[in-house]
Amino acid sequence: MRLFKMSAMVLAVALLPLSVFAAGRFPDFITSNEDYYVTRIGGLPDIDASDYRLEVTGLVDKTGNWTLEELRALPGIEIPLTVECIGNSRGGPLLSTAVWKGFLLYDFLVSQGLKDGATGVRYEAADGYFASHTLDQIRDNRVMGALYMNGVPIPRLHGFPLRILNPGFYGVKQPAWVTKIEVIDMPMKDYWEERGWDCSPPMQVDSVIFFPENNYWFNAGETVKTGGAAFGGKRIAKVEITADGGRTWTEARIVQSRDADNVWVFWEGELTFPKRGSYTINARATDIMGNVQVENDPAKFDGTGDWPLVKVNIR
Repeated sequence: MRLFKMSAMVLAVALLPLSVFAAGRFPDFITSNEDYYVTRIGGLPDIDASDYRLEVTGLVDKTGNWTLEELRALPGIEIPLTVECIGNSRGGPLLSTAVWKGFLLYDFLVSQGLKDGATGVRYEAADGYFASHTLDQIRDNRVMGALYMNGVPIPRLHGFPLRILNPGFYGVKQPAWVTKIEVIDMPMKDYWEERGWDCSPPMQVDSVIFFPENNYWFNAGETVKTGGAAFGGKRIAKVEITADGGRTWTEARIVQSRDADNVWVFWEGELTFPKRGSYTINARATDIMGNVQVENDPAKFDGTGDWPLVKVNIR
């Protein structure tokens, strides 16, 4: 466990094991529940399945409480999804991909009778966290009330029994341990927005380098394999690598992907260094809308998309 300071508040973060980002290999394309990154603002909630109730209140005709069994009986959907922490550093490990199963939140809310004037939803979580979505986001992004993670009920560590997922957005918009949904008629700030973060933008086009290991030694003329992942709020179209600060680029190969939005791709490229010295390898991704990852992201409180880097030494 490591603690990161975010806007003067302490955020508890369980980092991925070092073996997941091991030099020279890719991690599992679907992150195991044991390796999936974790963030929370307080202690780990301990919710008993038989006692759990989801409170639905606000601008709906049918306010009340739903048991876990009733939620699991709703029509289900399943999606793979890559999520990154909004506070993840350049090329950092706070991102993961899992397959989630649950119900479409918009359909659920409509079934409760949305009242005139309803414009959004505010969620409350058992760890004290709170977040919000607009109704347009809930409908258009197919926001999910997730009950299962990689084929099993969501583990306690990752938000049992209910986690909200907004595809294409940072982890701050994916509240876990949700106990209350309030339908609202006015904008409301999220937990981290009250602390200086802008949680509204979707995930930027971004990438990370898995290998080679930083400061690893290679021989002059040796082929240096570089691999990593690229992701963002849209599908990734291509990934490029450079060793001269972006003056020239080599397009990498997409070696693993899924035919789905909001899911990372794995890429691999090769570079050769004819002369001795130290070099910096960078990567950048481009999504299907033509958005290109920026070298240095000027805004640091709405998610960071800087080019990742790794240094290599040539002898």
